[in-house]
Amino acid sequence: MDRRRGGAGIFLGLARLFWQGRTAPLAWILTASIAGLIFAGVAVQSRINSWNAKFFDALERRDDAIGLLIDDFIVLVAFAGVVMVITVFTRMTLQVRLRRWLTERVMQRWLGDGRRLHLLEGRRGAETPEFRIADDIRLAVDPLVDLSVGFTGALLIAVTFFAVLAQVGGALELPQYGISVPAYFLFAAVAYAVMMSGMSSLLGWPLVRSIEAKNHREGVLRYELTRTREGVVAGGCHKESAGILSTALAAVAASWHRVVIGQARVSGVASANAVLVGVFPVMLAVPKYLDGDLTLGAVMQLATAFVQVQMALNWIVDNFVRFAEWRASANRVGEFLVTIDSLPDDSREETEILDGAERVA
Repeated sequence: MDRRRGGAGIFLGLARLFWQGRTAPLAWILTASIAGLIFAGVAVQSRINSWNAKFFDALERRDDAIGLLIDDFIVLVAFAGVVMVITVFTRMTLQVRLRRWLTERVMQRWLGDGRRLHLLEGRRGAETPEFRIADDIRLAVDPLVDLSVGFTGALLIAVTFFAVLAQVGGALELPQYGISVPAYFLFAAVAYAVMMSGMSSLLGWPLVRSIEAKNHREGVLRYELTRTREGVVAGGCHKESAGILSTALAAVAASWHRVVIGQARVSGVASANAVLVGVFPVMLAVPKYLDGDLTLGAVMQLATAFVQVQMALNWIVDNFVRFAEWRASANRVGEFLVTIDSLPDDSREETEILDGAERVA
């Protein structure tokens, strides 16, 4: 085992084996299906964006075609709903299959040798093994799939609507200054996203470590509660246990306080962005609209495209907390596997899952 890898890296090294061996066909079918559904979803969003331009242009002209456009919109919404339903079903199926496979692999490691259960007792990284197997694997698998799907979708949306902003927005002419700004909507969208993402990152990055620390201390508290219950049953000292539990609870409360502060900071930036993102693109389009270079439909098309681009470019920032939760749980699973692997050689199984030598059943 490569001990230079962190807990999350070890978890990912094990998870990738699901796409190999006998489980590979199903894993790749589900993965390819999700990818195709993501493309279909982005295509629908692009069609709806084009529909916005046609609808508001027809509205401005008081055109009779509005009725037909409403019919088109109903069809697009229905198709988008079908794509979303199938996507959710396929994504959750992959999550369930992956979680079951990983849980079986970790349980095999845990129960592979009866002596291990005794040797693991009290070791750091193996507190409450039943929680790490039952809950931490779930908390590491579900976001892993969700974040992968979300990132892929955000990337495709960004590329798709970059083209809309550049083509529909065109260049901004400032003859009084002798300046022409090509694709100014695109540059404005990127600058806006960088500014908001930079502020969120600056304020929110410490939140990742705070959440990891909070989750670790939650695990320590559960472990101490289990030890206290077993100690009381065995006739241990109640007062000493109460002091240990009080210290563990205080550590959890302190960790939560830091998480609350971090989330409040990120929420402040997110709240300001929610107000500005719908107004800012319209303000950008006002000069060209008043000059007659943009129709009302084009303004609304640019505004919706701008919002889509912001959602895509801010995806990482918006998922700070989810990523932190995932990494904390993945680290705990990886640490548990490292602890099992660190046992004396005579207690090890012949197969080393962590090195990927086992080709999955």
